[in-house]
Amino acid sequence: MTLSVGQVSNATYNDIERARKIYGDVFRTTFEYVWGSHIPGAVAEFGCFEGFSSLMLADLMLEFDAQSDWYTEIFSRHLYVYDSFQGFPKSTNPVDSISYEVADSGYWRESEDASPPGTEEMLRAEFTRRFGEAGWSVVPGMFEKSLEASPISHEVAVANLDCDLYSSSVEVLDHLLGRRLMPDGAVLLMDDYNCNRANPRFGMRRAMRECFARTDGFYEYSEFLRYGWHGRAFFVHRLGDCPNPDA
Repeated sequence: MTLSVGQVSNATYNDIERARKIYGDVFRTTFEYVWGSHIPGAVAEFGCFEGFSSLMLADLMLEFDAQSDWYTEIFSRHLYVYDSFQGFPKSTNPVDSISYEVADSGYWRESEDASPPGTEEMLRAEFTRRFGEAGWSVVPGMFEKSLEASPISHEVAVANLDCDLYSSSVEVLDHLLGRRLMPDGAVLLMDDYNCNRANPRFGMRRAMRECFARTDGFYEYSEFLRYGWHGRAFFVHRLGDCPNPDA
């Protein structure tokens, strides 16, 4: 069976209307902030499952770009979607292997949450319908390899991380922060921040702390929004090349 846009669902909520409300509110508020603050850069998603949030992000990009004729020329956007489309990798990382979602519930075991057949093709068709042949990228493969083979070539104003595992989150954050791709004021949407019983030793909570520490003060972050039971959004503060008002 080939997945069509009408069959797209969300893995976190059985009630699709509740999912649309929760994600719709946080995505729209993020876009209002990014567009209103004139923050340059792409919109990037890491982990798309069936494409629920990918299509929502694409529609918001079109809506906000259409608000002003000059805006798109000055702050042009590109949409990136990275996903293995094969589900989770095997958890060989010692942090992930003992985490609640892997060792206890088993929900994040190898190949779990694989995208239905036809998901990648559906996204390519839908993005082409919305944007034409340019302005978007769908990159299949595990992050460890896909980010190396097809690195992001634009600044990133909004990054939606739905990559669950600590190791996957580290791969994405190290790519964004290590290459200094996020401008001052960019937004990180961390979809799985409260997974693993919100324990700071696991998952995205640990990844955020460690990856930002590796920037040696070039980047810091502060809380922006909370959404659902699981997600949290953060402002990214680029301090390394910003003037110091206290100097």
